Amino acid sequence: MVEERTGPDGPLRALGVAAGLLVAGLAVSVVFGVVFTVPLVLFGPSVGSPGGFLVLAAAGQLAFLVVGYLYVRRHGGVRVRWPTRVDVRYTVGGLLVTLTAAVGLSVLFASLGLAPEGSVFEGPIMADPRVALGLAALSIVLVAPAEELLFRGAIQGRLRQSFGPTLAVVLSSLVFGSIHLLNFTGSVAGALAGVAVVTVGGLVFGTIYERTGNLLVPIVTHGSYNALLLVGTFLSM
Repeated sequence: MVEERTGPDGPLRALGVAAGLLVAGLAVSVVFGVVFTVPLVLFGPSVGSPGGFLVLAAAGQLAFLVVGYLYVRRHGGVRVRWPTRVDVRYTVGGLLVTLTAAVGLSVLFASLGLAPEGSVFEGPIMADPRVALGLAALSIVLVAPAEELLFRGAIQGRLRQSFGPTLAVVLSSLVFGSIHLLNFTGSVAGALAGVAVVTVGGLVFGTIYERTGNLLVPIVTHGSYNALLLVGTFLSM
């Protein structure tokens, strides 16, 4: 289990802290987006270009990383270590479960006419398929570390103190899924179906974190999952 340094507290306070971390992540991402936009406007590449898209995507994730890091640095409770054999098994198993669940849910939603109609990534990738490879690399070096530090390390860790590990995994996964709502375009039903797939991924990442007590495990699983999907997208074009 994951080591804790702070004591238990009331559930309402825990929910408030979790909500505050989410709002802080979003607010800082807006600020970073503006800050990163200025050099794009002045020196290029243009904001609407594939390169500009990658820069702004990195800005948002950097904001999550900063917020998660500042919270964890102050409150502790997060462990990262060189993976053991057990960690490796959970990493591989988590990746296989996440991929299987994503494919299964996608097929199910498509058969019901509820599949997401598109995403904010489609335009840039269609304009330049190499963007998919850039996003794959970004997922490994920044997206997965940032999101896991914030959603599993900080938010799930704080919720665990008041709700225990099982409910903490569920609640943090719902928050994790909801933050991806704006990634999807088209109908509300399709977007919610996409969120459901992401939420299930969050459940897997949160579970393997609780089982191993090593944040590196969900980071590697998450990054590998995203990278495989994006490389697959590139190869299919």
